Amino acid sequence: DLYTKLKWINRIKSGFMFKQWKEKYLVLTIEGNLLVCRDAESPPDQVVALHSSCESIAEGREILDLPKLPPGGRRDCCFALILPQNKFLLLLSDNPDDCT
Repeated sequence: DLYTKLKWINRIKSGFMFKQWKEKYLVLTIEGNLLVCRDAESPPDQVVALHSSCESIAEGREILDLPKLPPGGRRDCCFALILPQNKFLLLLSDNPDDCT
């Protein structure tokens, strides 16, 4: 299965943060794009070109303003893709091994 089920939260440019975690499906393409989809059959809601749009990756312990995690969520299961214009995509997996 090419889809990995992760939970995500997206911070918009204005700095407001959606406090609700939503389950999404991620697809990593051979071209290096990360497709964020509602479910396995849906087209992507967001496309992140990792080679050109991802400035860095931060581990959960490095994220100072980490929002409240859902029940069972752990800081060591989080990571963020840092994007241009002060945006980031915050991801939460079920276990720390998925983050590495």
